[in-house]
Amino acid sequence: MKAKCAITTIFRAGLIAATACAISATSLAQSSDNEARYSALLGQIENAKLSLLQREAYVANQRAEMESLQAQISGSREVISTVQPMLEKMVAAIELEIQKDVPFKLGERLARLDKLKEDIASSDVRPSDKMRSALRIYDIEVGYGQTLEAYGGNHPTTPGARLAACEADIQGSGCGLSDSLKEKMQAGATLRDIRGEITDGTYLRYGRLSLTYQQFDGSEALRYDPATKEWVALSASQALELERGLRTARGEAAPTVVNAPVYVAN
Repeated sequence: MKAKCAITTIFRAGLIAATACAISATSLAQSSDNEARYSALLGQIENAKLSLLQREAYVANQRAEMESLQAQISGSREVISTVQPMLEKMVAAIELEIQKDVPFKLGERLARLDKLKEDIASSDVRPSDKMRSALRIYDIEVGYGQTLEAYGGNHPTTPGARLAACEADIQGSGCGLSDSLKEKMQAGATLRDIRGEITDGTYLRYGRLSLTYQQFDGSEALRYDPATKEWVALSASQALELERGLRTARGEAAPTVVNAPVYVAN
């Protein structure tokens, strides 16, 4: 704003007029500053209002999320209360099947089941992890019924005879170390080091249909009879079929049809 004032020709009066003009200009400058401050204050008030609205919207959104989470927590409690009994039923069903099944790899399968029981009983394991473990065991158990598998193990009725023979005479026929085990001993391994690898023979599992056993030297061939829950000797022709099945399972022979010795109820 431009200041205007009248200046008189009289010196004294002119001095007074000049002073009045100066005072008027100062007042106008102060007024301009006040207007600027007022305008700035209004801007701050508007910014504060906007910030307050934004905070209110944020708080409302957070409150909605908290309510949603609370609902999910309540729902998860209901899910947990439903899942726990179901998991316990699954464990009981798996255990019953193992007990009814042919007795292959019992130590491994029961250890896996015991671990699942511990997980289910633990409050530190999440329900999703418990369910995942249970389904994994289901998958493994179902898979057993679809494969032909050969694995080493001790005699089903007189376990450990071969290891005892090795401890008595490691060069004797009753010990019969394989070439790979002989190489280990030549490299410095002791009998204690390899005792875990000295098994009495080999089991052959035909899915869940049949379980057979062959002594390491071929001197004995047995099959498990689910009716009597005992091991019975195989005939000569069945023993030959067992040998053929073992070679197939080990990958030593091309895949082919193998005959499994099975029990047929009358």
